[in-house]
Amino acid sequence: MNIDYKLMEIQTEVLFNIDNLKKITGLNEPTETPAPFLFIGRTKTGNIIRFNKSFSEFEESKILKLVDDRIDSMNLGKLIINVSKLRQISSVWMGPAYVFPEGFNMTSNATKITNDNKDLLLKEFPHLIDDFEWRQPIYAIMQDGKAVSICSSARKSLKGAEASVETLTRYQGNGYATRCVVAWAAEVRKLGLKPLYSTAWDNFSSQSVAKKLNLYQYGVDLHFG
Repeated sequence: MNIDYKLMEIQTEVLFNIDNLKKITGLNEPTETPAPFLFIGRTKTGNIIRFNKSFSEFEESKILKLVDDRIDSMNLGKLIINVSKLRQISSVWMGPAYVFPEGFNMTSNATKITNDNKDLLLKEFPHLIDDFEWRQPIYAIMQDGKAVSICSSARKSLKGAEASVETLTRYQGNGYATRCVVAWAAEVRKLGLKPLYSTAWDNFSSQSVAKKLNLYQYGVDLHFG
């Protein structure tokens, strides 16, 4: 099986709770946020399509006719129009999906956040405390006596983990996010998981991190909510 397609399969399992019929039943995270009703993960050798469990076979067949196996041939405008005839679309999210290459060996001096020092998150990143164990591993850059940039696990499965990066506005542009991500990825790999990193096309700062780290793009994610 092509490695890009396999990575997209892993990412799909990281992002969503999926039943034995390969239907999306929810987001793979401790949240009440609704899952998308349609996910398309495009790679050079094929697509992985996952429908929300609420989709009927008729709706699925309509969508499948609009999506072929070539990553560069999808008419997004036509797809949105036709999907909107079946379901009301409230949001469309699209962006590149990356993985840290096997030979990645950068190091970082970011601080590992554990139960012993998680109070470092309280001032600027208190939302991470509620889901602290789920978010592991967590790494931070400390400046002025506080955490100013964080990389944690947004979602995890038995095979992979997806990075979540936050940097306080006044500290952006200093490479702190990159250093956090490097430390997070190294720890994820030690756990035997694939460190994944995805972002939106209009999130230029996040794409800049991927470029600095020379991450490998294995596909493109498309979410309909």
